[in-house]
Amino acid sequence: MNGEEIGHEHKGALPEVRRIARAFHALTRGWWGGQTRAQAWFLTFALAASLCVMMGVNVLANRWQGWFFDALEKRDGATLWGAVAFLPLLVFMTAGVGVCIVLSRETLQVRWREWITRKLLARWMGSLRFQRLKSSGHEPANPEYRIADDVRMTVEHLTDLVIGLLTALLSAVAFFSILWHVGGGFRVSLGGLVINLPAYFVLAALAYGIFTSGLITIIGRSLIWKIAARNEAEAAFRSTLTLLRDRAEDIAATRRAEEEHAKSTDAYGKIVQRWLSAIRTHGHITWITNSNGLMIATVPLLLAAPKYLAGDMSLGDVARVAAAFGPAQAAISWLVDNFRIVAQWAASARRVVELAEAMEQLDGLTPTAGVQVFAENALPQAVQ
Repeated sequence: MNGEEIGHEHKGALPEVRRIARAFHALTRGWWGGQTRAQAWFLTFALAASLCVMMGVNVLANRWQGWFFDALEKRDGATLWGAVAFLPLLVFMTAGVGVCIVLSRETLQVRWREWITRKLLARWMGSLRFQRLKSSGHEPANPEYRIADDVRMTVEHLTDLVIGLLTALLSAVAFFSILWHVGGGFRVSLGGLVINLPAYFVLAALAYGIFTSGLITIIGRSLIWKIAARNEAEAAFRSTLTLLRDRAEDIAATRRAEEEHAKSTDAYGKIVQRWLSAIRTHGHITWITNSNGLMIATVPLLLAAPKYLAGDMSLGDVARVAAAFGPAQAAISWLVDNFRIVAQWAASARRVVELAEAMEQLDGLTPTAGVQVFAENALPQAVQ
C-alpha cells in the first residue's frame, strides 16, 4: 500500500468534519439537559470562569513585566524591589487559577464521558442490539473499542479544543489591545516618502498568524483521514487477537495455527503502514510548528528594535510587546497548534457516531446527521 494514498482515499470516503461535529452534538448534547443539567452547567461555567480569570492574571503578569523592566532600565532600586515583592502574589494567583482549571476540566471530562458511555451501553445492550448488529452484517468494526476508548478520546480532545479556542478568543481581545496601545504605530521613510503604519504590531501578528495557519492547513489536511485509518487498523488488530484467544481450542484441534499467525501478522502490518503514513505527515507539520515556536519569540523583538533604538519605546514596553505577541499570534494561528488534535478528535468522534447511527438504522430510524457507516471491509482498497 502506498501510504500517501490514505489521505486522498479517505477524503472522499469518510464524512466531513462538519457532519461529524453535527452528529456528535446531536448524540451528546443531552448531558446539558434532563437530570444532569445542573451538574453539566455548573462544571461548564466553572471552567469558563476559571479561564477568564486566568486571562486576567496573564494580563496582570504582562503589566508586571513592563513594571520590572522599566525599573531595571532606569536603575530604580525601590521600584524594582517593589515589583519583586509583588511576584509571589502573582505566582500564587497563577497557580491557584491553574488548579481550578484542572479540577473543572478533568471533572467535566469524566462526567460527560460517563453520560455518553451509559447512553451508548444502554442502546447497545438494550433489545439485544449487540447480537442483532453482529448478525446483520452491518456492524461497525469493534463496537466495544468505540465505547471504551473512542468515547474517552473524543471527550478529552473536544474539551481541550474548546478550552484552547476560548483561550484564543480571550487572548485576541486582551493581547491585541496591548499590542495596539503599547506597540503603537511605526513610521517608515522611503526617500522623500513617509509612510505611517498604524497598529504596527497588530498588523504583523495578523499577517504572521494567517500565513502559518494557511500553511499548516495545506500541508496537514490529510492527517485527519490518516489517523482515522490508523485507528481502524489498531482496533482490527485487537479484534484479531481476541478472536484468536477465544477460538484457541478449535485452532489447535484443526492445526490452523500458522494460518491464524499469518492473519495476525497481516493485521499488524496494516498498523505499521498506517502509522508510518501518519508519521510522515506529522513530520511535515513539525517543520512549521517548531519553526513557529522560535519565530514567535524572535519576531516581536526584531520589530521592536527600531522603535527602541529611536527612543520611541522603553525596555518595559519592548518586554510587554514581546510577551503579548505570542498569545496574540497564537489566537490567530490556533489551528497551527491544534491541527493534530482536531484530526484525532474527528477520527475518534467518527467511530462513536458510526456506532450510534448503526444502532439507529438497525431500529429502522433515520440517522440524525446522515453520517455514513463504514465497516473495516468497506474502506477503500488503498486504505486496507
